[in-house]
Amino acid sequence: MTTKLIDILDKYRDKQNIKYKEFSVLLNAIEHDYLETGLFNDYFLGKNLANDLGPFDNIAMLKNSYNIWKSTHEFDMSLNELLSLPSEVINKTKVQIDTEINTLSDLLDIIEKYECKADIEYNIDVKLLHNIKSELTQLNNMIGMENVKKSVLDQLIYFMQDLHINKKTSEYKHTVIAGPPGTGKTEVAKIIGAMYSKVGILKKNHFKKVTRSDLIAGYLGQTAIKTRKVIDECIGGVLFIDEAYSLANETDIDIFSKECIDTLCEALSDQKDNLMVIIAGYETELQNTFFKANRGLDSRFMWRFVMDDYTYKEMMAIFKKKVLDEGWEFLEENALKEIWFREKKDEFKNFGRDMEQLLSCVKIKHGRRVYGKSSDVKKKITIDDMNNGYLLFQQNQKKEKKSAVPYGVYI
Repeated sequence: MTTKLIDILDKYRDKQNIKYKEFSVLLNAIEHDYLETGLFNDYFLGKNLANDLGPFDNIAMLKNSYNIWKSTHEFDMSLNELLSLPSEVINKTKVQIDTEINTLSDLLDIIEKYECKADIEYNIDVKLLHNIKSELTQLNNMIGMENVKKSVLDQLIYFMQDLHINKKTSEYKHTVIAGPPGTGKTEVAKIIGAMYSKVGILKKNHFKKVTRSDLIAGYLGQTAIKTRKVIDECIGGVLFIDEAYSLANETDIDIFSKECIDTLCEALSDQKDNLMVIIAGYETELQNTFFKANRGLDSRFMWRFVMDDYTYKEMMAIFKKKVLDEGWEFLEENALKEIWFREKKDEFKNFGRDMEQLLSCVKIKHGRRVYGKSSDVKKKITIDDMNNGYLLFQQNQKKEKKSAVPYGVYI
């Protein structure tokens, strides 16, 4: 059903405090409809004139009819008067949220309990929390890493209150995530970047992961250019340097590494308002290489998160989650026991990464076992699949150790 323009305009006849944007749109609609289509539009002029419109010899009568209509729908107000009108006042109900925030779950509880409404004013910014609900949930659901979750919570609450902003500048946001491979450092860094862009701490949701090869060139003078280009691409977002200890070594730092680290150190200060750099790696190696290469780096990374090693129970939970996420299942619900992971824990030094490799090995051995059998038994893991997959995992690990490049050899 088509709505008449005049019926729309009649709704505004007695309306007060109309907003300028809305008023401007109405004026444009009237002008456009009259000048472009209104000459022969009965929805605009009314049914009494619908059959009386001849060619252009009725223009004078038509304009007179429009003026008569216009005089009964006049909105006589200047632009200055319109802009001086007070904005629509919303009477807000004040609600005090008194709760201790000790975990990410506490923030999620606030989101579930308190809606984000225009007529309610809270003592904390509930809207910001609603904006990052998905990231908070994702981080909270990650297995283990309780210390890191608390550290991220401290940083988030500090930043959301703008306590890091001083009179002329802001404090460093640069962060260290220390821990062994496979503990979720990259995933945590991505979540941090997404959260901080949504709450306004970062200007955009840009996340770039780099390693040594992305920053260091093979010729003198080009490393600074290459490093600066990467930094410029990340302005407003997050630059994540994985295995940052590979940028230097414990003894003599080569000239290319020094050029890279000096360029990075300068940008950490010059762009601290518009850039968040997150570095990851083993805590001891970072201290003995990266931070040792330039003493100015240490003070620029004021936030330090330490990833805990996964327990055998947590690794079992990670493995089960990966199985289910890939659409597989266990033939018997309780076939996999904690003792299986407890006895083999020392073999899984790369934690989550090793769980991915273990699952791949288990699936390969499963494929051998079910070849030619009914589809009912496929993608259903047994304890035999686990044991045979583990043997394949061990074989692959031995091959990797034999072919590993000695530490410190990068070029």
